[in-house]
Amino acid sequence: MAASLALKSHRKLVFALRILLVMIVGLMALGAGVRAMNAGLSCPDWPLCFGKVIPDFHPAVWFEFVHRAYAGLVAILFFGVSLVIWTSKTTGASAKRAAALGFIFLFLQIAAGALTVLWGVKWATVTSHLMLATLFFVCVLWMLYAIRPSVQEAKASAPSWVKFAAGFLSIAVFTQIFLGGVVASTFAGSVCVDWPLCNGQWVPTWQGAIGHQIIHRFVAYGLAVALLAFTIVLNAKKNATWMTPQLLRLSRWSALVVFLQVGVGVANLMLFIPAWLTVAHQSVAILLLAINIRVFLVARVLAAAPTRAVAHESGVTISGAQTFGGVSG
Repeated sequence: MAASLALKSHRKLVFALRILLVMIVGLMALGAGVRAMNAGLSCPDWPLCFGKVIPDFHPAVWFEFVHRAYAGLVAILFFGVSLVIWTSKTTGASAKRAAALGFIFLFLQIAAGALTVLWGVKWATVTSHLMLATLFFVCVLWMLYAIRPSVQEAKASAPSWVKFAAGFLSIAVFTQIFLGGVVASTFAGSVCVDWPLCNGQWVPTWQGAIGHQIIHRFVAYGLAVALLAFTIVLNAKKNATWMTPQLLRLSRWSALVVFLQVGVGVANLMLFIPAWLTVAHQSVAILLLAINIRVFLVARVLAAAPTRAVAHESGVTISGAQTFGGVSG
């Protein structure tokens, strides 16, 4: 009976974390829309908007107001989920650490949002706002995977290079999101009117807004090649004893999202940075980051002893043996 209740509670927690992740992506999309539409100062004060909790209706003002209100809703849900995790006796230390770190990033994110308004939408605070939101998203993702790893078992331990390569690529995607944030916050997205050249040259300059655009482009090229190469190598190893269908599937999803992101990025340039494509470009980047973090976490588990890894990662057990995370596709 106790095991059944614990399993039901665990499933509800997993569901809540998944909903929270979707809401965070939506919140970041709203933030990208606010930035793309230059609506960051539609509410010139903080935490109120024109001195009111609920301002008078105006499209730009309410776009920013809804972004703030939605952020508050996300924060409340995160606090509730974190409280459950911190007070649970069956939740492992990894999920509790991720929740604590997420709380720190959420607090810093709120502060960065306030400074973005109070300091007049400076590029540094706008970019910091994006990166702290991304780190907050990663922490919630970590919470979910710590509670429900769902890693298929392999016949042998994976080589260490798989784990390290996946970790490096995850960091590289995060870095590229930062570079994209710099381009967006400095309005460098429209300084090149053509592609693949920039104003008729491959590298007009490495300085200023054009320099930001060029750096973002070349890092994107290198990252795309690296991600696709990693997928090709993993697929070449599909018959290895340590390979699992799950890892292969994730790598292929990563490659597919890379092609999608390149297409969205090029269209964004050629159509002169429309707001909806800017939002899509950021959202696809977050999806790519989530997939590659998942690849890293799966590879990390597979690099351990395959028969013990899932139980170790889950941190949720019954009678010291049964895991709720389980082994799934």
